[in-house]
Amino acid sequence: MASTRQRAVCGFALLLVGLLSLLASMRYRERYRLSMDPIMRSSRVHACKPDTKVAFIKLHKTGGSTIMQVLHRFGYLRNLSFVQPSSNNINQLYPYGLQDIRKYLPPEGKEFDILTYHTIYDRARITQLLSGNATFVTILREPMDRLKSAFNYYQLARRFRIPGRNALQTFLENPERFDNKVDLRSSGAPISATKNPMAVELGYPLKDLSSNLSTGVRDKNIRDFVDKISREFGLVMVTEYFDESLVLLRRLLCWDMQDILYFKYNSYEYELRKNTVSERLVQNYRRHNAIDYALYGHFNRTLWRKINMAGGNFQEELSHFRWLQDKMRTHCNREFYDFAPIYIGETAWNAGFRIDATFCTWMKTWHMCYFTLLRDRNVRIQQDKQKVPTAKRLPRTGGIYSDPYCVLCENIKKHCTVHEYVTHLYHEGFLSPSQSSSSKITSIKSRHGGKPQPIS
Repeated sequence: MASTRQRAVCGFALLLVGLLSLLASMRYRERYRLSMDPIMRSSRVHACKPDTKVAFIKLHKTGGSTIMQVLHRFGYLRNLSFVQPSSNNINQLYPYGLQDIRKYLPPEGKEFDILTYHTIYDRARITQLLSGNATFVTILREPMDRLKSAFNYYQLARRFRIPGRNALQTFLENPERFDNKVDLRSSGAPISATKNPMAVELGYPLKDLSSNLSTGVRDKNIRDFVDKISREFGLVMVTEYFDESLVLLRRLLCWDMQDILYFKYNSYEYELRKNTVSERLVQNYRRHNAIDYALYGHFNRTLWRKINMAGGNFQEELSHFRWLQDKMRTHCNREFYDFAPIYIGETAWNAGFRIDATFCTWMKTWHMCYFTLLRDRNVRIQQDKQKVPTAKRLPRTGGIYSDPYCVLCENIKKHCTVHEYVTHLYHEGFLSPSQSSSSKITSIKSRHGGKPQPIS
């Protein structure tokens, strides 16, 4: 009898050991899977460390201004350092690329963290500024939709001197006839706004655009270029699947979901967008714009391959993101007198946070204000302004638009609302809750909702 009991106990012990080993093995495989696949690794908000070294190659007319706003907010609130022009021209780094280090505002005693302004992709120069550990991302747009946007924004019918209401169709009948005849650099656009502009801004060699190359060589060059971008970029987003792209970006960078919330910027409604284009004219443009079509086709497929690899919880995360977007936009658009904070609870993709007046201010601050506040912060650091005691005294005779509160004060007045600037002063520690600056603007109907609140 004792022998039977002993065998039973031993059998149970072996079974228990086996189960524990299996569970341990499963946990190890899960940890290994999460650590090896960046998309899966970052699907859990606490599974990894947020990436703060980001090079966003901002292409024209692809939705990049909204991504820039996301990066502005993320970097500004964390005191990260941006590669910025030394002048007040946000497009100074374009189109000649990062050629002269003296043009940029250097950070004080540390590397740059983020590049988000228009420039031509040059990996070697960018990694010199951000380090070799930077994550490279960009965003592409369906080429015909992008052409319509460029035609409207840059007024190409007038520049190409195409009369009539059907200027786009006239252009598409023979794109080579009109292209490369107008230098658009003064408008902040590439030299050609219609012929492979996305590829050129991603560094495609201009010498290879020559039309005298044989078709076979040209096709090989295109394939090699697409492969190069695939190897060198952590993520290529797609404008037509903007929310899906942002969820993949969040996972790649291991950010919190609140970090990728957005309001659309530089998004316009125009008649040309509704115009249909015949298949014959689309094929004309495909031949004229072959590299951009190859890029878009490849990375559109790649995006969906990444989504399919991300697992079943991707759609759940996407649904939560869109719910959170709607919640944020609705709340941040409330009137001044109807503004009270709401709390968003913790989920697998975001820590708990408050959508309050301060949060909404930073959500809706436009790009030139962020650009100017970041430049002002950088100049203050370089001039050793950090020695000024913070939150210890009221503004000097010049008010809050004077030393020590700002250096580029006139630019801040031009590009930021009083509300944005006062919220900035709280964030920088120049104003404290005991000071009365926020009461000066409580009667103003703010487009952000609510009065500026101290940063706790």
